[in-house]
Amino acid sequence: MRLQLACLTISLSFGLIGCDSDPGDDDDGVMTCQVTPGAWSATGFEANAAEVTALRAQLDKLTGAETMRGAEQGMVTVDDVADLTAIYEGTPSLAGITSDSLDGIINDAFAEFVAVLQAGQVDLVDDQGAWTPGASGGIFGMRAAGINAGGIELRQIVDKGLYGSFYVHAVRLTEGQITEATIDALAAAWGVPADLGTMMLADSANYAFQMGLHAETAKALTDAKAYAADDKCTMQRDAAIESFFRLWEQALFARTIFYANAAATELAAPTGDDSIADALHELAEGLGLALALYGAPNPTRGPLAGSARVATDAQIQAMMTALGVRIDDLNASTTGQFVPNPTGLQTGVTEVEADVMEIFGLSQAEIQSYRMPTEG
Repeated sequence: MRLQLACLTISLSFGLIGCDSDPGDDDDGVMTCQVTPGAWSATGFEANAAEVTALRAQLDKLTGAETMRGAEQGMVTVDDVADLTAIYEGTPSLAGITSDSLDGIINDAFAEFVAVLQAGQVDLVDDQGAWTPGASGGIFGMRAAGINAGGIELRQIVDKGLYGSFYVHAVRLTEGQITEATIDALAAAWGVPADLGTMMLADSANYAFQMGLHAETAKALTDAKAYAADDKCTMQRDAAIESFFRLWEQALFARTIFYANAAATELAAPTGDDSIADALHELAEGLGLALALYGAPNPTRGPLAGSARVATDAQIQAMMTALGVRIDDLNASTTGQFVPNPTGLQTGVTEVEADVMEIFGLSQAEIQSYRMPTEG
Protein backbone atom coordinates (compact mmCIF):
# COMPACT_ATOMS: atom_id res chain seq x y z
CA MET A 1 0.00 0.00 0.00
CA ARG A 2 2.82 2.43 0.82
CA LEU A 3 4.39 1.76 -2.58
CA GLN A 4 1.10 2.51 -4.34
CA LEU A 5 0.61 5.80 -2.44
CA ALA A 6 4.14 6.91 -3.27
CA CYS A 7 3.53 6.30 -6.96
CA LEU A 8 0.27 8.27 -6.84
CA THR A 9 1.99 11.27 -5.23
CA ILE A 10 4.66 11.34 -7.90
CA SER A 11 2.11 11.17 -10.72
CA LEU A 12 0.12 14.09 -9.28
CA SER A 13 3.16 16.32 -8.83
CA PHE A 14 5.13 15.60 -11.96
CA GLY A 15 2.75 13.86 -14.34
CA LEU A 16 2.69 10.14 -15.07
CA ILE A 17 5.86 8.39 -14.13
CA GLY A 18 6.20 4.59 -14.41
CA CYS A 19 6.23 2.76 -11.10
CA ASP A 20 7.61 -0.74 -11.77
CA SER A 21 7.74 -3.42 -9.13
CA ASP A 22 11.12 -4.45 -7.75
CA PRO A 23 12.63 -7.62 -9.26
CA GLY A 24 11.47 -9.55 -6.23
CA ASP A 25 7.85 -8.39 -6.43
CA ASP A 26 4.99 -10.35 -7.95
CA ASP A 27 2.15 -8.70 -9.85
CA ASP A 28 0.43 -7.65 -6.63
CA GLY A 29 3.46 -5.83 -5.24
CA VAL A 30 4.15 -8.62 -2.72
CA MET A 31 7.79 -9.53 -2.25
CA THR A 32 8.62 -13.06 -3.40
CA CYS A 33 11.48 -15.37 -2.52
CA GLN A 34 14.45 -14.98 -4.89
CA VAL A 35 16.81 -17.36 -3.07
CA THR A 36 18.37 -20.26 -4.94
CA PRO A 37 19.90 -22.65 -2.37
CA GLY A 38 23.53 -23.46 -2.99
CA ALA A 39 26.21 -25.11 -0.87
CA TRP A 40 25.89 -25.60 2.88
CA SER A 41 27.62 -22.97 5.00
CA ALA A 42 29.00 -23.97 8.41
CA THR A 43 29.90 -20.55 9.81
CA GLY A 44 29.17 -20.46 13.54
CA PHE A 45 28.10 -24.11 13.65
CA GLU A 46 30.01 -25.10 16.80
CA ALA A 47 28.44 -22.32 18.84
CA ASN A 48 24.97 -23.04 17.46
CA ALA A 49 25.39 -26.75 18.15
CA ALA A 50 26.82 -26.37 21.67
CA GLU A 51 23.64 -27.32 23.54
CA VAL A 52 23.08 -30.46 21.49
CA THR A 53 26.76 -31.41 21.71
CA ALA A 54 26.58 -31.31 25.51
CA LEU A 55 23.38 -33.38 25.54
CA ARG A 56 24.89 -36.00 23.24
CA ALA A 57 27.93 -36.26 25.51
CA GLN A 58 25.54 -36.82 28.42
CA LEU A 59 23.82 -39.63 26.51
CA ASP A 60 27.18 -41.25 25.80
CA LYS A 61 28.01 -40.98 29.49
CA LEU A 62 24.73 -42.66 30.44
CA THR A 63 24.73 -45.57 28.00
CA GLY A 64 28.43 -46.00 27.29
CA ALA A 65 31.41 -47.47 29.11
CA GLU A 66 31.21 -44.92 31.90
CA THR A 67 27.87 -46.21 33.17
CA MET A 68 25.45 -48.72 31.57
CA ARG A 69 27.81 -50.52 29.19
CA GLY A 70 30.53 -50.54 31.80
CA ALA A 71 28.10 -52.08 34.30
CA GLU A 72 27.17 -54.86 31.88
CA GLN A 73 30.84 -55.68 31.44
CA GLY A 74 31.48 -55.63 35.20
CA MET A 75 33.75 -52.59 34.98
CA VAL A 76 31.40 -50.11 36.69
CA THR A 77 29.10 -50.51 39.69
CA VAL A 78 25.46 -49.63 39.13
CA ASP A 79 23.41 -50.96 42.03
CA ASP A 80 20.67 -48.37 42.29
CA VAL A 81 18.35 -46.63 39.84
CA ALA A 82 19.67 -43.34 41.21
CA ASP A 83 23.02 -44.11 39.58
CA LEU A 84 21.25 -43.81 36.24
CA THR A 85 18.72 -41.08 36.93
CA ALA A 86 21.48 -38.82 38.32
CA ILE A 87 22.93 -38.69 34.79
CA TYR A 88 19.62 -38.77 32.94
CA GLU A 89 18.22 -35.88 35.01
CA GLY A 90 21.56 -34.14 35.53
CA THR A 91 23.14 -31.20 33.75
CA PRO A 92 22.52 -31.03 30.89
CA SER A 93 19.26 -32.87 31.39
CA LEU A 94 18.25 -35.61 28.97
CA ALA A 95 15.00 -35.91 30.90
CA GLY A 96 14.34 -32.26 30.12
CA ILE A 97 14.13 -32.92 26.38
CA THR A 98 12.26 -36.25 26.63
CA SER A 99 8.53 -36.66 26.07
CA ASP A 100 6.44 -37.75 29.04
CA SER A 101 5.59 -41.08 27.40
CA LEU A 102 9.20 -41.96 26.58
CA ASP A 103 10.27 -40.81 30.04
CA GLY A 104 8.07 -43.52 31.56
CA ILE A 105 9.65 -46.17 29.32
CA ILE A 106 13.16 -44.98 30.16
CA ASN A 107 12.55 -45.10 33.90
CA ASP A 108 11.03 -48.59 33.58
CA ALA A 109 14.14 -49.67 31.65
CA PHE A 110 16.37 -48.21 34.38
CA ALA A 111 14.65 -50.24 37.11
CA GLU A 112 14.80 -53.42 35.07
CA PHE A 113 18.44 -52.80 34.16
CA VAL A 114 19.42 -52.73 37.83
CA ALA A 115 17.51 -55.99 38.35
CA VAL A 116 19.33 -57.55 35.39
CA LEU A 117 22.69 -56.56 36.86
CA GLN A 118 21.74 -58.02 40.21
CA ALA A 119 20.77 -61.31 38.53
CA GLY A 120 24.23 -61.50 36.95
CA GLN A 121 25.17 -64.08 34.35
CA VAL A 122 22.08 -66.04 33.32
CA ASP A 123 21.57 -68.68 30.66
CA LEU A 124 18.39 -67.35 29.07
CA VAL A 125 17.97 -70.42 26.85
CA ASP A 126 18.11 -74.02 28.08
CA ASP A 127 19.71 -76.98 26.29
CA GLN A 128 16.44 -77.71 24.46
CA GLY A 129 16.27 -74.15 23.12
CA ALA A 130 13.43 -73.03 25.39
CA TRP A 131 13.32 -69.45 26.69
CA THR A 132 14.19 -69.65 30.43
CA PRO A 133 15.05 -66.14 31.65
CA GLY A 134 13.96 -66.41 35.27
CA ALA A 135 12.20 -63.49 36.91
CA SER A 136 14.39 -60.66 35.65
CA GLY A 137 16.64 -61.98 32.91
CA GLY A 138 20.34 -61.24 33.29
CA ILE A 139 23.69 -60.77 31.56
CA PHE A 140 23.81 -63.06 28.54
CA GLY A 141 26.43 -64.31 26.10
CA MET A 142 29.91 -63.16 25.22
CA ARG A 143 28.32 -59.84 24.28
CA ALA A 144 27.52 -59.38 28.00
CA ALA A 145 24.16 -57.92 27.10
CA GLY A 146 21.71 -57.00 29.86
CA ILE A 147 18.51 -58.68 28.66
CA ASN A 148 15.31 -58.74 30.71
CA ALA A 149 12.84 -61.60 31.08
CA GLY A 150 10.93 -60.26 28.09
CA GLY A 151 13.92 -60.73 25.80
CA ILE A 152 14.78 -57.05 25.47
CA GLU A 153 18.28 -55.62 25.79
CA LEU A 154 17.50 -52.67 28.03
CA ARG A 155 20.50 -50.49 27.30
CA GLN A 156 19.47 -50.36 23.65
CA ILE A 157 15.98 -49.17 24.59
CA VAL A 158 17.53 -46.32 26.57
CA ASP A 159 20.20 -45.43 24.02
CA LYS A 160 18.17 -45.70 20.83
CA GLY A 161 15.00 -44.49 22.51
CA LEU A 162 16.72 -41.28 23.58
CA TYR A 163 17.57 -40.57 19.96
CA GLY A 164 13.92 -39.59 19.91
CA SER A 165 14.60 -36.97 22.55
CA PHE A 166 16.90 -35.17 20.14
CA TYR A 167 14.09 -35.27 17.58
CA VAL A 168 11.64 -33.85 20.15
CA HIS A 169 14.19 -31.19 21.11
CA ALA A 170 14.66 -30.26 17.45
CA VAL A 171 10.90 -29.99 16.91
CA ARG A 172 10.63 -27.62 19.86
CA LEU A 173 13.27 -25.38 18.30
CA THR A 174 10.95 -24.82 15.34
CA GLU A 175 8.28 -23.26 17.56
CA GLY A 176 10.25 -20.05 18.03
CA GLN A 177 12.01 -17.67 15.68
CA ILE A 178 13.79 -19.68 13.00
CA THR A 179 17.14 -18.35 11.84
CA GLU A 180 20.21 -19.82 10.18
CA ALA A 181 21.47 -20.62 13.69
CA THR A 182 18.30 -22.62 14.31
CA ILE A 183 19.00 -24.76 11.25
CA ASP A 184 22.51 -25.45 12.57
CA ALA A 185 20.97 -26.65 15.83
CA LEU A 186 18.56 -28.91 13.92
CA ALA A 187 21.49 -30.39 11.99
CA ALA A 188 23.41 -31.00 15.20
CA ALA A 189 20.39 -32.69 16.80
CA TRP A 190 20.14 -34.98 13.79
CA GLY A 191 23.82 -35.84 14.23
CA VAL A 192 25.89 -34.34 11.42
CA PRO A 193 29.23 -32.52 11.75
CA ALA A 194 29.77 -28.89 10.78
CA ASP A 195 30.34 -29.65 7.10
CA LEU A 196 27.13 -31.69 6.82
CA GLY A 197 29.23 -34.50 5.41
CA THR A 198 29.23 -38.24 6.03
CA MET A 199 32.32 -38.46 8.22
CA MET A 200 31.92 -38.53 12.02
CA LEU A 201 28.16 -38.98 11.88
CA ALA A 202 26.29 -39.52 15.14
CA ASP A 203 23.03 -41.17 16.11
CA SER A 204 20.12 -40.55 13.72
CA ALA A 205 22.25 -39.06 10.94
CA ASN A 206 24.43 -42.16 10.96
CA TYR A 207 21.40 -44.38 10.53
CA ALA A 208 20.06 -42.15 7.76
CA PHE A 209 23.35 -42.61 5.92
CA GLN A 210 23.30 -46.37 6.40
CA MET A 211 19.74 -46.50 5.08
CA GLY A 212 20.51 -44.37 2.01
CA LEU A 213 18.56 -41.33 3.24
CA HIS A 214 21.40 -39.02 4.29
CA ALA A 215 21.87 -37.10 1.03
CA GLU A 216 18.19 -36.24 0.68
CA THR A 217 17.90 -35.18 4.31
CA ALA A 218 21.07 -33.07 4.12
CA LYS A 219 19.66 -31.36 1.01
CA ALA A 220 16.54 -30.41 2.96
CA LEU A 221 18.72 -28.85 5.68
CA THR A 222 20.82 -27.00 3.11
CA ASP A 223 17.70 -25.57 1.50
CA ALA A 224 16.19 -24.62 4.86
CA LYS A 225 19.31 -22.74 5.89
CA ALA A 226 19.48 -20.81 2.61
CA TYR A 227 15.83 -19.81 2.87
CA ALA A 228 16.19 -18.90 6.56
CA ALA A 229 18.54 -16.07 5.56
CA ASP A 230 15.73 -14.23 3.77
CA ASP A 231 12.45 -13.36 5.49
CA LYS A 232 10.71 -13.41 2.10
CA CYS A 233 11.35 -17.18 1.91
CA THR A 234 9.42 -18.33 4.97
CA MET A 235 7.14 -20.65 3.02
CA GLN A 236 10.06 -22.35 1.26
CA ARG A 237 12.03 -22.55 4.51
CA ASP A 238 9.17 -24.20 6.35
CA ALA A 239 8.61 -26.72 3.54
CA ALA A 240 12.29 -27.70 3.68
CA ILE A 241 12.16 -28.05 7.47
CA GLU A 242 9.10 -30.29 7.26
CA SER A 243 10.84 -32.43 4.64
CA PHE A 244 13.87 -32.72 6.93
CA PHE A 245 11.81 -34.05 9.83
CA ARG A 246 9.79 -36.43 7.67
CA LEU A 247 12.97 -37.96 6.30
CA TRP A 248 14.51 -38.17 9.77
CA GLU A 249 11.45 -40.03 11.03
CA GLN A 250 11.36 -42.33 8.01
CA ALA A 251 15.02 -43.28 8.51
CA LEU A 252 14.35 -44.37 12.09
CA PHE A 253 11.60 -46.76 11.03
CA ALA A 254 13.60 -47.91 8.02
CA ARG A 255 16.39 -48.90 10.38
CA THR A 256 13.86 -50.71 12.58
CA ILE A 257 12.99 -52.84 9.56
CA PHE A 258 16.66 -53.53 8.91
CA TYR A 259 17.39 -54.65 12.46
CA ALA A 260 14.21 -56.70 12.82
CA ASN A 261 15.01 -58.61 9.63
CA ALA A 262 18.59 -59.17 10.74
CA ALA A 263 17.34 -60.60 14.04
CA ALA A 264 14.80 -62.85 12.32
CA THR A 265 17.48 -64.21 9.99
CA GLU A 266 19.85 -64.88 12.90
CA LEU A 267 17.22 -66.61 15.02
CA ALA A 268 16.12 -68.78 12.11
CA ALA A 269 19.43 -70.67 12.34
CA PRO A 270 21.29 -69.73 15.54
CA THR A 271 24.70 -71.24 16.17
CA GLY A 272 24.57 -70.95 19.97
CA ASP A 273 23.97 -68.54 22.83
CA ASP A 274 26.18 -65.84 21.37
CA SER A 275 24.25 -65.95 18.12
CA ILE A 276 21.00 -65.58 20.05
CA ALA A 277 22.43 -62.71 22.08
CA ASP A 278 23.46 -60.95 18.87
CA ALA A 279 19.97 -61.38 17.41
CA LEU A 280 18.26 -59.99 20.51
CA HIS A 281 20.73 -57.10 20.51
CA GLU A 282 19.86 -56.21 16.91
CA LEU A 283 16.16 -56.52 17.59
CA ALA A 284 16.42 -54.25 20.66
CA GLU A 285 18.16 -51.58 18.60
CA GLY A 286 15.25 -51.60 16.19
CA LEU A 287 12.71 -51.56 19.01
CA GLY A 288 14.43 -48.57 20.59
CA LEU A 289 14.35 -46.63 17.32
CA ALA A 290 10.64 -47.34 16.81
CA LEU A 291 9.92 -46.27 20.39
CA ALA A 292 12.05 -43.15 19.97
CA LEU A 293 9.11 -41.04 18.78
CA TYR A 294 6.44 -42.61 21.00
CA GLY A 295 4.54 -39.82 22.73
CA ALA A 296 6.35 -37.05 20.84
CA PRO A 297 4.26 -33.93 21.51
CA ASN A 298 2.92 -31.83 18.65
CA PRO A 299 4.11 -28.22 18.54
CA THR A 300 1.45 -25.52 18.71
CA ARG A 301 3.13 -23.25 16.18
CA GLY A 302 5.80 -23.28 13.53
CA PRO A 303 6.18 -25.40 10.37
CA LEU A 304 5.31 -28.62 12.21
CA ALA A 305 2.31 -27.26 14.13
CA GLY A 306 -0.02 -30.15 14.97
CA SER A 307 2.12 -32.80 13.27
CA ALA A 308 5.49 -33.46 14.87
CA ARG A 309 5.61 -36.83 13.07
CA VAL A 310 3.71 -39.01 10.64
CA ALA A 311 3.43 -42.20 12.71
CA THR A 312 0.84 -42.11 15.49
CA ASP A 313 1.23 -43.57 18.96
CA ALA A 314 -1.37 -46.19 18.03
CA GLN A 315 0.67 -47.25 15.01
CA ILE A 316 3.86 -47.46 17.07
CA GLN A 317 1.98 -49.46 19.69
CA ALA A 318 0.81 -51.87 16.98
CA MET A 319 4.40 -52.39 15.82
CA MET A 320 5.52 -53.12 19.35
CA THR A 321 2.69 -55.59 19.84
CA ALA A 322 3.70 -57.39 16.64
CA LEU A 323 7.21 -57.77 18.07
CA GLY A 324 6.05 -58.90 21.51
CA VAL A 325 6.82 -55.69 23.38
CA ARG A 326 4.80 -54.48 26.37
CA ILE A 327 5.36 -50.74 26.37
CA ASP A 328 3.89 -50.41 29.87
CA ASP A 329 6.07 -53.19 31.32
CA LEU A 330 9.11 -54.20 29.28
CA ASN A 331 9.87 -57.18 31.52
CA ALA A 332 6.44 -58.65 30.75
CA SER A 333 7.16 -58.63 27.01
CA THR A 334 7.07 -61.88 25.04
CA THR A 335 9.85 -60.97 22.62
CA GLY A 336 12.10 -63.66 24.09
CA GLN A 337 9.59 -66.30 23.06
CA PHE A 338 10.68 -65.69 19.48
CA VAL A 339 13.93 -67.49 20.28
CA PRO A 340 12.29 -70.93 20.06
CA ASN A 341 9.72 -69.57 17.58
CA PRO A 342 11.57 -67.61 14.87
CA THR A 343 8.63 -68.01 12.50
CA GLY A 344 6.58 -65.91 14.91
CA LEU A 345 9.21 -63.17 14.75
CA GLN A 346 9.16 -63.18 10.96
CA THR A 347 5.39 -62.81 11.05
CA GLY A 348 5.78 -59.81 13.36
CA VAL A 349 8.44 -58.29 11.11
CA THR A 350 6.15 -58.61 8.12
CA GLU A 351 3.43 -56.76 10.03
CA VAL A 352 5.85 -53.96 10.93
CA GLU A 353 6.95 -53.65 7.31
CA ALA A 354 3.32 -53.33 6.21
CA ASP A 355 2.73 -50.64 8.83
CA VAL A 356 5.78 -48.62 7.77
CA MET A 357 4.84 -48.95 4.11
CA GLU A 358 1.37 -47.56 4.83
CA ILE A 359 2.53 -44.78 7.16
CA PHE A 360 5.08 -43.32 4.75
CA GLY A 361 3.41 -44.28 1.47
CA LEU A 362 6.32 -46.49 0.43
CA SER A 363 6.45 -49.17 -2.25
CA GLN A 364 7.22 -52.81 -1.64
CA ALA A 365 10.52 -52.26 -3.45
CA GLU A 366 11.49 -49.53 -0.97
CA ILE A 367 10.66 -51.79 1.96
CA GLN A 368 12.74 -54.51 0.36
CA SER A 369 15.65 -52.09 0.03
CA TYR A 370 15.55 -51.43 3.77
CA ARG A 371 16.33 -55.09 4.46
CA MET A 372 19.66 -54.76 2.66
CA PRO A 373 20.20 -50.99 2.27
CA THR A 374 22.71 -49.07 0.20
CA GLU A 375 24.54 -46.29 2.05
CA GLY A 376 24.23 -42.72 0.94
